[in-house]
Amino acid sequence: MYTRILGRIRMGTVVPTLLAVGLGAGWLAREAAFARTRAELVKSATINVDALKLADHRYQGEVTGKAGVYLSGDTPGSTKFVTGRFILAPGKTPHAPHVHPEEEVMVIESGHGEIFCDGKTTKVGPGSVMYTTPNAPHGITNTGTEPIVFYWVKWESKGAQ
Repeated sequence: MYTRILGRIRMGTVVPTLLAVGLGAGWLAREAAFARTRAELVKSATINVDALKLADHRYQGEVTGKAGVYLSGDTPGSTKFVTGRFILAPGKTPHAPHVHPEEEVMVIESGHGEIFCDGKTTKVGPGSVMYTTPNAPHGITNTGTEPIVFYWVKWESKGAQ
């Protein structure tokens, strides 16, 4: 009889102990993952254009220009943050009008073209800015005789997820 009581006591303490250890391990793993995520956030930085690595950009198998990314990743307030520069050849587009869940700003540095944004096409040149809400169709085409140079910034609010 004493063995039965001792067995029950052990089972009565073993199960809660194992449960506590399991929950603690899960909490530790979650905290470690959170710490890694925080460590991988985009850091504050200043990047000069001469440090930007540009690479050929292709659309439908054809080089349409050169593109480079300054920064990409999550930030304290957003996810999928990316900013870059694009040099688009005359008569070209980097891609067909498209949509994505991120908001986007595009700033034209030089050249002339057309931006399709949420159902409207607008002629653009140096100093023009496009803003698009999430999932609004948009795209750019170089209609000039010189390359069009533009910068873009995209992000999705962490609250939107």
